[in-house]
Amino acid sequence: MPMTFRRSSFALALALLALVCGSSAAFGADDGWVFDANEKGVVVTTKTEASRHLPMFRGVTTIDGGAFEVLAVLYDAARVPEWMASCKGARILRPVSEVERIEYNHIGAPWPVSDRDTVVRSWVEANPTKGELWARFASTEIPEGPPVTGIVRMPRVEGYYHMEPIDPDHTLVTYQVDADPGGLLPDWVVKLTSRRLPIETLAALRRQVAKTRGEYTAFVTKYDPAKGGKLPAAALIPATTAKPSSAKAP
Repeated sequence: MPMTFRRSSFALALALLALVCGSSAAFGADDGWVFDANEKGVVVTTKTEASRHLPMFRGVTTIDGGAFEVLAVLYDAARVPEWMASCKGARILRPVSEVERIEYNHIGAPWPVSDRDTVVRSWVEANPTKGELWARFASTEIPEGPPVTGIVRMPRVEGYYHMEPIDPDHTLVTYQVDADPGGLLPDWVVKLTSRRLPIETLAALRRQVAKTRGEYTAFVTKYDPAKGGKLPAAALIPATTAKPSSAKAP
């Protein structure tokens, strides 16, 4: 990665402040995204569409850690329940490649709402020129993940974690989700989920990166070009596009 400098904490604060106050692109002022909350160092925006019961939501925060440190935490499926809000269980159903796999997630819901679950294809994309990473996910179905009695299978979920280096030790992380939770949900659950899920998830992800620092050294050394590692070719975004894929799950 071509990041060789270290910004002060004041500069980091300015970077986040620009997202909060000055960037119509970040907030999507031109495409329906509106500011919703700023809590625990997480800025939340939402986008409502009449055809969708649950608003799309986006959370943005800064994390003390390199982009590959964050990715290592995201990719440790067994420990996802330690930090992902409302996650009761997560496991890999089918490895596909170094940068792609099929996962199962069980999401708890407040009584009297039924729990939800998802089967998603997840994959990694990278722009090595800028040092950016995307951990993307989108609904799919495979025999290894049949519906579970008493749990509502979400008809659709897609989104990403975008990791953008501020400097070698700080990363701007964006978490965006567009989902159909299935079934009928009270309005208070919809509003609570849209606001609390990105806040609690990103705040806990920040803590998890700090808590596990040093535990993923082998992962970071293997894949981070700045540490002598190498990204699998399948993860690299072609230089001619330099944009992440919008591919859906098969």
